[in-house]
Formats: sequence, structure tokens, C-alpha cells
Amino acid sequence: MTRLARLLLPTFVLAAALAAPVAAQTGPVADPYEGRATVADQSAASRDQGLRGALAEVVDRVSGPGAAGGAAAPLLARAGQFVQRYAYVPDAGAGLQLVARFDQNAVDGQLRALGLPVWGYSAAPAEDIAVSVGGVRSAADYARALATLRATSGVRSVAVRGTDADRLQLAVRADGGAARLAATLAGQRALRVEPGAPADGLALQLAH
Repeated sequence: MTRLARLLLPTFVLAAALAAPVAAQTGPVADPYEGRATVADQSAASRDQGLRGALAEVVDRVSGPGAAGGAAAPLLARAGQFVQRYAYVPDAGAGLQLVARFDQNAVDGQLRALGLPVWGYSAAPAEDIAVSVGGVRSAADYARALATLRATSGVRSVAVRGTDADRLQLAVRADGGAARLAATLAGQRALRVEPGAPADGLALQLAH
């Protein structure tokens, strides 16, 4: 038994006793037109920067990874015009987060006007992804990794398959597959995408 497995054993035992595995979470898909970004504070300048970052996450999700870094720049510059609501949420791993919901029709119209595709989030089928998370050294790390993935837009379920040294092996079901999940995770800091994963998998590193 690895050190990580020994640390997590009480968690697994409790989950089994309750007949509700703590490692799995299934629920409705999060709003694809909601994005988040880390901000320094709640000043107007930080808010505007955060809205641009949150909209960039949405654009990459609905138009394809990398879209926000190219032709969508004019759209991001006017992020405040398309926001419907926003709030500040503290995150122990990533700091203060700005979470914003943008007008779907307005964003889609702007993307089409810029010549960018609009996939239609519901059109992306859910896929099973083999995900490994490194840097998991304690039960607190374990809980934070799972909570971050569960809160990620498009993730339908997360199940623990096992441990290997300090890596957590997960089965994640998410809309759009590994590429879309990687693009969505790029908008936060708790989990960093590592290079070199197989096409149908994802390697992540937990931030400390």
C-alpha cells in the first residue's frame, strides 16, 4: 500500500460505510457560459481584468481551445458589455475568484461575427477520460483535487480508480472530452495541465 493510499484509507472506509462513494459525483452540467478568473482584489481594475479572463474561458469552451487567444481579442476587450451577473468567491487553492455569467445569445452572435465557430455546448458528447493528478500528499489535497474537478464546467462525474505514489488515478466523464476539459482547467490555478498525456487522457498537477 502506498503512503497516499494509507493517508486516504479512512476516507475510503467512511465512503463505503455511508454507501455513497466520496470519490464519485454525478450531477447536472455546469453553465457553459459561466467563467471564472483569479483576481487580486475587488477593485474596478481587477474586476475588468477578471471579466476578460472569465469570458476567455467561456470563448475557449464554446468556440474551441485557443479561440480566445486569437480573433476573439476584440470580444474580450468588451467583456463588461456581455456580463449578466458576477460575484467574488474565495478559493483556498487559487485565491479570490471572480465568477461571471455571460449572455449566451450576445456572445454567440459576436463569435459568429468574428468568423469563429460556435459548437453549441450541448452538441459535444460526454466522453470518459483517464485523469491522473500529481502532488496529492494528504487527505486535504485529495479533497481539494476532487472539489476542483467537480466544480469544473462540463464535468458530469468523477470516480477514483486508485493511487500511485503521490498521483491520484481518476475516471472523469466530461462533455467534449480531454481537449475541452484541459481548456476549461486552464482558467484556474488549483490544477495545472501537464504535457505528454495520451489523446484520450489528461495529466494534472495539484498546486501547492
